[in-house]
Parts: sequence; C-alpha cells; structure tokens
Amino acid sequence: MKTDYQLKLRGDWMREGKCPSCGRKELYTRADSPWLLKCGRENRCGWDGHVKQLYPDIFDDWSKRYRVTEASPAAAADAYLHHARGFNLAALRSSYTQEYYHDQGLSIGSATVRFPLPGGGWWERLIDQPSRFGKMKARFAPGGGYRGRWWQAPGTTMQDLARADQIWICEGIFDAIALAQAGRSAVSVMSCNNFPELALADLRRACADHDLAGPKLIWAFDVGRAGVEYTRRFVKRGRDAGWQCGAAQVREDGEGEKLDWNDLAQRDKLTAEDLETYLWNGEVTIARVASEKAVLLYQRYKIASFPLVFQNRQMWARFDLARINEIIEEWGDMPAMKGLSYAQKFDLAAKEAAEVSEIANCAFRALYFQRDEAADDSAYYFAIDFPSDRPRIKGTFSGSSLAASAEFKKRLISLAPGGIWTGSTQQLDRLMQRQLVKIKSVEAIQFTGYSADHQAWILGDIAVHKGRVFEPNDEDYFDFGKQQVKLRSSERTLTINYDSQKLDLFWVPLISRAFGAKGLAMLAFWFGSLFAEQIREEQKSLAFLEATGEPGTGKTTLIEFLWRLCGREDYEGFDPVKSTPAARARNLGKVANLPVVLLEGDRSADTPHSRKFEWDELKTAYNGRSVRSRGVANGGMETFEPPFRGAIVIAQNAPVEASPAIIERIMALIFDKTGWSVDTKEAAEAIERIKTEQVSSFIIHAIRREEEIMATYRAAFAKHEKAMLADPEIRNGRLAKNHAQLAAMFDAMRIIVPNIAERDALAVHELIRAMVRERQLAVNSDHPHVQLFWERYDWLASLITPGAINPINHSVRADTIAINLVQFEQLCGEHRLSLPCTMNELKRLLKSSKERKFLCSKVTRSYEKTLFCWHFSAPKSN
Repeated sequence: MKTDYQLKLRGDWMREGKCPSCGRKELYTRADSPWLLKCGRENRCGWDGHVKQLYPDIFDDWSKRYRVTEASPAAAADAYLHHARGFNLAALRSSYTQEYYHDQGLSIGSATVRFPLPGGGWWERLIDQPSRFGKMKARFAPGGGYRGRWWQAPGTTMQDLARADQIWICEGIFDAIALAQAGRSAVSVMSCNNFPELALADLRRACADHDLAGPKLIWAFDVGRAGVEYTRRFVKRGRDAGWQCGAAQVREDGEGEKLDWNDLAQRDKLTAEDLETYLWNGEVTIARVASEKAVLLYQRYKIASFPLVFQNRQMWARFDLARINEIIEEWGDMPAMKGLSYAQKFDLAAKEAAEVSEIANCAFRALYFQRDEAADDSAYYFAIDFPSDRPRIKGTFSGSSLAASAEFKKRLISLAPGGIWTGSTQQLDRLMQRQLVKIKSVEAIQFTGYSADHQAWILGDIAVHKGRVFEPNDEDYFDFGKQQVKLRSSERTLTINYDSQKLDLFWVPLISRAFGAKGLAMLAFWFGSLFAEQIREEQKSLAFLEATGEPGTGKTTLIEFLWRLCGREDYEGFDPVKSTPAARARNLGKVANLPVVLLEGDRSADTPHSRKFEWDELKTAYNGRSVRSRGVANGGMETFEPPFRGAIVIAQNAPVEASPAIIERIMALIFDKTGWSVDTKEAAEAIERIKTEQVSSFIIHAIRREEEIMATYRAAFAKHEKAMLADPEIRNGRLAKNHAQLAAMFDAMRIIVPNIAERDALAVHELIRAMVRERQLAVNSDHPHVQLFWERYDWLASLITPGAINPINHSVRADTIAINLVQFEQLCGEHRLSLPCTMNELKRLLKSSKERKFLCSKVTRSYEKTLFCWHFSAPKSN
C-alpha cells in the first residue's frame, strides 16, 4: 500500500500519497491502523477507500499465515478478529473458539471463528478463502435454535442491559461487538427477521426485579430493503408490547452504500456525534406518515422545499415560513401553548404547515455513473422501487434524460412499467443535485470475456480476477478492490453453472472416441482461445482454425459441445456472408478470449443489404487489430476502432479460398468419415445429450489457473516451434509459429484435462505435424480460381491451330505467355465455359499466380495487331 500510493511516513501518520481519484498528493492514513485511506481535499475530492476493499487478497487466508500452536490454539481466529475486523480482543477471549469446517460435497475446508449462541447452538464465520464456498460465508449449527433470542457480549448480564439507557439491537455478532467497543450496549439477533421475544421477556423480568423503567430499544439493522422493512415492523411490535423504541440507520432512508456497524468502526465513524446522526437517520426511517418525515428533515436542514421518499414514493415537501408564523400568531395565548419556547412553537406549527405532495408513484435512486471509455459513452445506473411488492427494477438513464422533466418522464415509464413522473424540471434538478453530487463511477465494457485493462474475465454473472471468482454485488457490478467494472449490455452471452472444486471430465474420452485426434486438437484450440489476449500480447499473433469436411461428419456436434463448455447453449456461430459489415464487426467484437465461429452460408445467395464478404477482412484479426472502423458521432474527428480480442474458428464444408496472406494464417482440420463405426456414433450421440450445466464449470477452472497454464504454454511453444523449423518440409516461418501455438495449447490444456491417454496425445501431435506440412503445400499452390483459369487456358490453347492469326497466346517469345483477358472471356463464352470468378476478382488473383508467375500487364504487339495483355512465365515444357 505504501508503494502503490506513494505514501510517506510522517510521525503517527502516512501522508503525501497520490489520490487515485484526483491525482493530488494529499492522500493520508494512520500509520498504526491504516484501515482507511482518505484524500485531504474533503470539499473538492473526498475520496476514501478501505484497505479490505483495496487489498482483499491479504484478508482471505488466515490459517496459512497464523498457525495453531499449543500456546495459541486460536491463532488464525485471533488474527482475523484483530486484523480483519479491528477488534480489541481483551474483552472477547472467552466468547469464541477456532474451529474447522469441511464441505463434503466440495471436498474443501476452512478454519472458522465460532461463537456459542443462546439456545445451545453456535454461529461461525469461514475465514479461509470463503469465496470457494459460493455464497456461504457463515453458518449456524444444524438444528440450533436462536429464534426469539439474542447474542450478548461475554460478561454482559441481563441486569447490565436492564440498567442501560439504550440497547442497540443489530443483525450480526461483529456489528454488536463493534458497537459495544464504541461504548454502546449492543446485542445481535443474528438475522433481521428474528424478533427477540424470549430475550425481551428476560429483560422485562430483570427490569421488574430491580424496579427499573427499562432501556430504549434501538433497532439498528443493516442498510437495504430487508433491514428497513423489519426495522419498521419491529419498532411497531416493540411499541405495542410496551417498550420504548427507536431506530438507527447509516443513511436517512436505509439506502446507499452497504456499510455495517463493523465497517463504520474501522472507518472511525462510530463517534458520539456519528451515533447521534445514525439515531436521527433511524427516526427518519421509521416515520409513520410523510408529513412527520418531512418535518424531521425540515427541522434539521431548514430548507423551505425539498424532495423526500416515503414508502417507495417520491414526494415533495414545502414549508411556507409566513404560514408557520401565521399559525403561531393564531395560537396566541392558548393555554396549551403557555410555557413553550418560540422554537418549540415553531416546530409544532411546521407540522401543521407542511405541504407534502407526490411527484412520482415510485422511488428512484442513482446507484453509480457508468462509462465506456472506448466508445466514449456514458449513463447513470438507477434502481427503481414501487410501493407494492414488485421487484426492484434497474436500468440506465442518459444525461439528456436527466436534464429535462419531459425526457425523464419518457425514460422512467419506458424502463419501469407504470412508473409516472409528475414533477417539474426544477424539482428534477433538485433531486439530481442531491443524488449525483458524490456519485461513484464504474467502468462499463462492451464485450464478454477478458478485459486486459482489469486483468479479469467478465463473463456476465461471474468474473475471475487473478485466480479469484467474483459475483456481481447488489448494484450489478464487480468490485475488484481498486477497480469496479461491469458489462455494459444486459445481454448474457454465457450462462455458467460454476462448481468451485468439482470439474467432471467424463466427456474427454467421448471426444476421443467420436472424433479422435482431430476432436482433441479442436478442443485444444478452443482452450487456447481462452487466453488469446495473453498469447497475442507475447507473440503478436494468433492463428485461425479451419474445420472443414463434408456434411454429416460431426462438426456441428463438436462445436456446439465446445460452446457448452463455456456456458453457451444452442449456438454454433454466424454466417459472415449473410451479415452486414456492421453485424460482422459486432460479432467479432462482442467477445474477448473466446472463439468467434464463422459458418458457411449460401455463397450464391443474393444479399443486396450487404457487400460481399471477403476473407481478407480478417487479416488484421490475426494480430488482434481492428477489423472495422467507424466514426464517433461527437462532431469531432475521432474514430472507434475496437481491437479484435478473440480467436477465429472457420467451420464450413469446403476449404477457404482466399489470398495467400489469409491461407498462411489458417490451420486446417479436415473432418471425414474415415474410421466411423457404431462406437463413434454412440459417443457422438452421448456428447449431444450432455447439458450445459454439467460442463460449463470448465471455463472457470481453466482461467483460474492462468499463470500456470501460460508458463506451460511458453515452454511448450518454444520446443514445438524449434522442432517445426528444423523440419526440411516446412519452409514458412509463419506456418511453423501457428502450428506450434496449437501444439503448445494442447500441452497446456493437459493441466486442466489430465485424463487424455498418452497414445491420444501422441496422435494429436502427429496430426499437427501433418497439418503444417499440408498447409505448406497449400501455400505453395495457386489459388483454386487461378488453377481453374490455367485449366481453361490450356484447353482453349489446344483448340487453336499453330500459326493462327488470332492465337490465345500473343507472346512472340517461347518463355512467356501473353493473354488478352477480354479475348479469354469471349472464348470461354463461345465454348460455354464458366469463368472461375468475376473478372475483377480474377485480375486480383492472377497477380499471385505461382506455377506460371505473373510478370507484368502491358500493351503487346501480336502479329497484325496491338493488344493489352497479361504476361506470365511459360512452363519449361512449353
């Protein structure tokens, strides 16, 4: 931390750090307890960050760092409570033990901090990488009964609580400890829906035994909808039972950043002044009518008109000072008013003068500002709640829709069915002024997959960052400590059923049985595509994989299954010929570190909406560069050129016919029906029956081991490339590099897929060596259209009598062929021969002719006339 933020030790403080928000060197923190980093520019910046959020890794595995010994049987638990929770352990020693939890299903375990509960049960917190266990970070004893009771700190008796002025009733044990160490009497009910009627009965008896009036119950539940709802419910229930009740909340309406009492303690925000603010927030939260809440706000802020939310409706309150004074004058010398000060009369008059009206039949709150730097696009992300039990709705509002009442009304009713705004633009401005003044920012990315800027895979509803698995928080973004990121689109390309410790590889032998070495080679490329960005970062390119073969050879079955390994159901790819250029660009740009599968379509189809697809469009994708550029609609000269971040897979019946540059970039797998049998058919059908939820864990298990996989890949690539370059049949360095990448991908994949038989592994490497040799021959050969052109030429030339006055070869030299393409086209038509392709495309391809090398195109003297001819070298046998 000291290095990351350039902090300098100055006595008891670390100062002069660089603020990540404003960039000024005014960041500071305590040297002895550096829990909270703060920017000294309170008014202009005000950034703060908690060390647990900034460096989550160091608070994640306590039993490895603090070993249990005979002298310290609870070493890890002590360290967790002191360092991760910030507690003084002196008063807690007897209240907890260090235990161990083992999950039978996952075959993993964790040290725990366990607290005994009244009623004979216990509660424990997992402290060793709790994210491995999914959402379960804590657990209760099976069958343990804490209902109707509360946990109280050790050494605190019911008599002590009876003598207290207030008892703060909170949810978690750690919250109760934090409040107790801040000087408040506090208990934990373990859950916001547990009303402690048995404990309250004991407290009432203790009060009666000592003739005490009893403490005031302060319901101090967590921020959020559930906490607010049960606070209101239990305040009413407590009052009905004869208790004095109040509430405490971090925020006025129980909304906002989810900080609990333990979090606040670590931020030094449980001072006496802070606690009084939280009590006032609680009074606002439990106000019974809108006017009561409005008066509380008016008394505190003395603002004549302001917005407020009551029961999930947006209201507007107005207080007329003249009307308040008029009411006070009307009271005159009424007996009930005698003895009251002017301030007391003013407060009473304000309650009568309050004018509260509804300006929206729902409540909306700006959660954060999301920005996509690459596309220069931004929006505000809102949560919308209704008074009914309808679920919360979340969505974006553009800046323009927040700037005018009419636009806001349109967007609200479009996003939230039935949401009506009836306020004015001035009221909207006041609302937004309050909500947006310190709004946080979240980076929004356009693509699913690996974000190099964040070193994380963002896969929809799950993310992986530096080997750790994350789920989106309640506000729909991923928090990596120093970075906050989300997918910009609500579209979820992948639906992953992740099992943290179980990876079932029963399907690997099925692929080997059904597709042999070709299936395993394609699996290897698919696996390697998960690290496409890392490979291109180091090697500047990543080859394309072409899977061709006659219909019925199982290409679709295999590709659809490989997609299921990544959590994508019922998908194979898209046909570039039937897509517009914009659609192709979006399909190529919407994923990162994932394959993009291009399928064969009807090549003769008339597609007037789109210009013809050319394979050369993909040339820049080989190096990870942009495949399409477009202007940014901002009145400037900026363009948007997103890089290609995925891997190209081409699946079609016939091999790709393209320029030599594209052919060199492709590795070809040719599927056929050789070796087909009843066994291969059964294996393929078994693959088709596998469900996505059974195998989609594969992608997460793979990318979590990025460091190990990339280290293996680097070593394997160096070995395979050296061997291929040493092969005398391989004379093209690019081909050697491409196929060495595939061989290295296969070797690295065996870290995750160890159940590949050695004979199958040898067969895969032999196949890859055969692939590179075949590709070398393909690179040496002419394009199929050029080959057909020369077949047509030779046949036409054979029809012409030597010495004819109108020959097809107009060269007077024996070592040269000169062809007039207009004449060639005419002769083909006369003999009912089709041209290999359009004349424009043929002219482009003829320049790459290898067997008869293109020399030049120029005006040529041919016997009795002059023609424009294309000149080629003649075969030696000519």
